[in-house]
Amino acid sequence: MKASPRDQSARRPSPGEPDGGEATPPRTRGGWVPTGTAASRRNAHEERGTHRGKNTRSAILAAARALFEERGYVDVSIEDIVTRLGVSRGTFYTYFSTKSDVFRELSSQVRVEIDSAVSTRAEDANVGAIGALTNSNRRYVEVYRAHARMYGLIEQVATMDPEVHRQRLESRRANVERVAATIARWQRRGLADTSIDATTTASVLVSLTSNSCYWWFVGGDVAGRPDDPVAAITDIWVRATGLRDE
Repeated sequence: MKASPRDQSARRPSPGEPDGGEATPPRTRGGWVPTGTAASRRNAHEERGTHRGKNTRSAILAAARALFEERGYVDVSIEDIVTRLGVSRGTFYTYFSTKSDVFRELSSQVRVEIDSAVSTRAEDANVGAIGALTNSNRRYVEVYRAHARMYGLIEQVATMDPEVHRQRLESRRANVERVAATIARWQRRGLADTSIDATTTASVLVSLTSNSCYWWFVGGDVAGRPDDPVAAITDIWVRATGLRDE
């Protein structure tokens, strides 16, 4: 008896399975089976998305950061990173294309921590304007001190890598904009000198704070570092803006 078209359709093998029932490698949406470089790229993409893949990526970043801080950016190679971690170069290239890609990611991580440190928090709500400013400056100084070696490297690499320079410039502009908005808010509330330009003052204060931290914690100017860096920085901010509590 001749099978109906419906019966033939029901017995037809799936796209990933030959007539004999054996599974074949997964096909792309276009219906072809990736081989060679294409297969490697597909496998790498799948590996990166797994929990194990995320852990491997984090381990590469940690190993690279340790080496950068020990030897400096220029004197570290991809071979040094994979040797330190005990993985193959192929594993490295699954997650990063170049050493520069690794450093850019590390630089971005530090920026995220700084952004978080200077963001307004619940602890700033009931301490007055000067108290909130002190808290924000304290968090900034603590993060800068904790990442001092990386900050020194970022300063160095920014002169060689346009992308790292762009990250630094973008971060600076965001901080200036944030501080300018804060100064303008103080002015509207009658807490700061209304004769100063908020953006210009913010630009100077951001430079003063970051540059002072660089020399105190990276550049070796220990003699010039005050006993209480946070109090020194905050005092200058208060004087420059005419800030007072309500």
